[in-house]
Amino acid sequence: MGKLTVENVQVLIVGAGIAGIAAAVWCKRLGLTAVCIERSDHIGGQLQQIHNEIWDYPPKTYANGAAFLQELKAFAASAEVDCRLNEALIAIDISQKRVVTEKQTYQVEYVILATGVKQNQLSSLAGSSIVLPPSFSTTTHGAKLAGKRILIIGGGDRAFESAYNLSEYARHIWIAVRGSRLRARPEWTKRLSSRSNVTLFMETELLRTAEEHTPRGVFLQIQGRVEPLFLPVDWVLPRIGVRGNSDEVPGLSRYGEGFLLTNTFQETSIPWIYAVGDVTNGAAYASLSLAAGQAMRATKHISQQLKKG
Repeated sequence: MGKLTVENVQVLIVGAGIAGIAAAVWCKRLGLTAVCIERSDHIGGQLQQIHNEIWDYPPKTYANGAAFLQELKAFAASAEVDCRLNEALIAIDISQKRVVTEKQTYQVEYVILATGVKQNQLSSLAGSSIVLPPSFSTTTHGAKLAGKRILIIGGGDRAFESAYNLSEYARHIWIAVRGSRLRARPEWTKRLSSRSNVTLFMETELLRTAEEHTPRGVFLQIQGRVEPLFLPVDWVLPRIGVRGNSDEVPGLSRYGEGFLLTNTFQETSIPWIYAVGDVTNGAAYASLSLAAGQAMRATKHISQQLKKG
């Protein structure tokens, strides 16, 4: 491999979801030179995983994330955003204000992290053939599980919404919640209470899957029960939440599960590194509108700092 080049840039934006693209557009509007890098081969971040209607991003309503993404791509192209795909962040040298990627090194004045979130993982599900992927949509693909027995892991809104959507098709659904309290809103628990093919296990932990069994299934450890319970299931659907995608920047202050702490202007604990979007908002406040607004606030603050010299 040849020597990596060094490129000078005022603002390096990491991540090309709605927050990253909005930051790049605002940089352009404010006259800042900016580069947006994205580790995947497309922009849009989590948009492709939104299968429901998007009606809370005025003034339009979008059929789903794919429809929103189509317009976002056209907008980014028309705005001539310098977005570089297939370029992953490797590390940030805080002392030198240098950012290293797979392709080159950037000498920066400011960094905006818009890296989003990633799904939490269970080690007990590693390598299992009966686990549905995080991108599985119970709204779009629920009918594919008709007549199946399904274990859903998680106690939040997404877990209960998934159970509700699948209960129309599935033979039976079990929900395993690790703790003693539910995080799901009462409206979801109320909806599920009318479904006779849904069973809830509290204080329950998945020990392992058992594909070798006939029928195949899982072993659960339930609080108060001496022996593990074998549950015959066809599929397991983890809905255990997300964590901030911040592993490449270990020197920054965090809260919760890898989410970056910021101040009013989106500055992290390192003043020249900003964070916007889901990587700082956490799951409770994940919002397209909020992410775009934070991008504006961060870039305007950077512009003001540059004017101060």
